[in-house]
Amino acid sequence: MSKSLVVINVLLFLLFVSCKQKENPDENKGTLIAKAGDENYSVEEFKQDYITTGTIKDSTYNSKKVIEKWATESLFYQEAIKRLNAEEISVDKQVEEYRRSLINYIYQSRLIEANLDTTVSREEIEDYYNNHRDNFILSENIVKVNYLKVPVTAQVLPKIKKLVWAVTEKDKQLLKDLCAQNAENFFMNDSTWLYLDDVKKEIPALRDQPDFNLSMGRVVEFSDDQYYYYLKVRDIKVKNGLSPINFEYQNIKRFIINNRKTQLISEYKKTLLEKAKSDKKFSVY
Repeated sequence: MSKSLVVINVLLFLLFVSCKQKENPDENKGTLIAKAGDENYSVEEFKQDYITTGTIKDSTYNSKKVIEKWATESLFYQEAIKRLNAEEISVDKQVEEYRRSLINYIYQSRLIEANLDTTVSREEIEDYYNNHRDNFILSENIVKVNYLKVPVTAQVLPKIKKLVWAVTEKDKQLLKDLCAQNAENFFMNDSTWLYLDDVKKEIPALRDQPDFNLSMGRVVEFSDDQYYYYLKVRDIKVKNGLSPINFEYQNIKRFIINNRKTQLISEYKKTLLEKAKSDKKFSVY
């Protein structure tokens, strides 16, 4: 009999068993459908592992794969037991430590989810920043820029070239609208700091230039065969200097929240210990 026919018969058998179990659910729990070495594979185990795709062809294929996967893992485990020495297979302690660690992590997550205050005020962030300035030294140059990259084929390019020098809010908004519709890429948020290296990746002419060639107020404007580029450096902070608070804002917020998590769990565990002492459920021998 072919393997495919065997698996089809298994499926039909499982269908029959399922129907019978509605009448007597405990009758076939020990019924076997496969054996590998010293281990057996029951109908109940198979049903837990098996996920049907809804067609006979796929069901046959998936059934075969499920059974063969079980057999492969079972045989590999049996081989490992035979080949490893007693010390190597004594994993009860490691398993229990992992179990305890996992359960503690799950409970800790539930406590944090239920009790942690994630609201962080601007004042808290400023206090943290001022008290930990040594932690906020720049490892790279950062800049505030107005930048755009527009295909030279864009019909509105002449208008964009004029608007990059705009001074009125109305013209600045018009420039943003035109870039949103035509630019390959653009950035016009005057309050956001960016890594200079990330900006240079967008502008081929800047990639080989020393960073000191860029200073506050510097404008770079040029075209190649594909794009028109415009860059205005609005501000720059150099490596090894103090990082601006706005650049570190989200990092500081994460630091504060993580500190709160640590403190929350530490205080909760301390409370458990003190309660155990008062209830005389903690003793040292």
